[in-house]
Amino acid sequence: MKFSAARARALTLRHLRKDFFPWAIALAVGIDYFDNTLFGTFTSYIAGGINASPDELVWSSTAYATASVLGIVQQQWLAERLGYRRYLSICLLMFALGSLAASLSESSLELALARGFQGYFIGPMLGTCRIMLQMCFTPQQRPVATRIFLLNILVASASAPLIGGYLVAYFDWRALFIFPTIVGAILAAFAFLIVPHVGKLRPELRSATHLWPYLIFACALGGLQIVAQQVRFEIFSSSPMFTLLTVAGLAALVWVARQQWRHPRPLLRLHALREGPYRTGMLLYSCYYMLTNAIGYLVARMIQGGYGYPVENAGRLMGLTSFGSVVMALLYFRYAKLVPSKKLLIVPGFVMAAAVCLWMSLLPPDASTGWLLPPLIVRGFLLMFIALPTASVAFQIFSNDEFNHGYRFKNIVKQLSYSLSTAVVIILEQHRIAVHQTTLTEFANPSNPVFNTTAQTMVRTFEGRGYDPATAGHLVLEWLNGVIAHQATFLSLLDGFDVMIVLAIIAGLLAMLQRQIR
Repeated sequence: MKFSAARARALTLRHLRKDFFPWAIALAVGIDYFDNTLFGTFTSYIAGGINASPDELVWSSTAYATASVLGIVQQQWLAERLGYRRYLSICLLMFALGSLAASLSESSLELALARGFQGYFIGPMLGTCRIMLQMCFTPQQRPVATRIFLLNILVASASAPLIGGYLVAYFDWRALFIFPTIVGAILAAFAFLIVPHVGKLRPELRSATHLWPYLIFACALGGLQIVAQQVRFEIFSSSPMFTLLTVAGLAALVWVARQQWRHPRPLLRLHALREGPYRTGMLLYSCYYMLTNAIGYLVARMIQGGYGYPVENAGRLMGLTSFGSVVMALLYFRYAKLVPSKKLLIVPGFVMAAAVCLWMSLLPPDASTGWLLPPLIVRGFLLMFIALPTASVAFQIFSNDEFNHGYRFKNIVKQLSYSLSTAVVIILEQHRIAVHQTTLTEFANPSNPVFNTTAQTMVRTFEGRGYDPATAGHLVLEWLNGVIAHQATFLSLLDGFDVMIVLAIIAGLLAMLQRQIR
């Protein structure tokens, strides 16, 4: 009888692990997307919390992306030695500790270090969990597990602005990192209990360590990221240090790529790049990630800074409209097989992205919420029209082993595209703000009769409220400075959407002209 009870408990635990396994890996990726969306949506509040300008947070994005790439490159090496259960649990726990460190940051440097620590452990999650889907499930089980995986990504991305708005409204910016700390720790324990102990290999079957190539790759990637962030402060051709660092970084990357290509047991196999559909997929992925990340940042800044929505209302608006992507995902799962050529989805997807940016760029400063709803809803459709069809094009030709390496390289493309997109859009915004402020300030001078009349009217208004002439003049100047700053911010965001229109059109043309897409 004791044997039967023990056997029953074992069978129950085994079935529970089997039932919850897809959810364990889906939630692990979900917290990655949740954290990224949270950081991108509330960048201005985080910057204000540590008394930093938004462009200083570019370093946090760069550190996160660089560390993520290093973690992705070493992902398989660690998984082969620890097994996927331990690797997944440790990564989630370290992410939680990094998120706790970010919540305690007092400067942009401290935040960049914390985000880099987070990135090394959570950046590989997408590739790790997608590889586990491919490796641990039979072809019959995989479709259901993949749907759970993708729906968790969508729900996490959509709920981040919604939850983040309440966290900032009722607490402060530090809650944006404390919440993922708690969730990450819970998911680490959940993954350790549910994920099977698979992936650990015997020593003779493991990838080589590649210590020196890995260190050279890290230095080269870090050097190129420094150049990308600092070149805006100085003309590239006038800085020998930038030129030397760029040449050395590119040469080092070429050497590492050749070394990995020829090695029988590389850290990252690059042979997938020989396949035309895969190369096309990586190009389209990079365009998609740059567009969606930039559009998300610009929309958040437009709603919060341009239209002045309270943070709670802004988060609710962006979050609820993003849930439309879940409906589109369900439709894609049901009807995508009826579309034989994925180009019929990808090209309209980039057209949608251009239409969203065009709509946002034409909105007046006093637009109502109703005019914001259509572009915000359509923005959530881009995953189904671009990313999912691109995955069908890029990965359907690979065996499991080649799929693992190919998907890890795709994850590197994702992180670098996110980093580049964030840097470009923040730098562009700061540059255009300076330009528009200069133009508006030239208009606001005493020699302009229109400005003079308006200022005198405002002074008399304040005097009528009981202020003395000196105080009234000071208040008018403060009010005018606030108006100029607000208008400059609004115009800079419109310029950002104009740039994204051009990028979306170029990406759509590239997709249309590609013969590798079937």
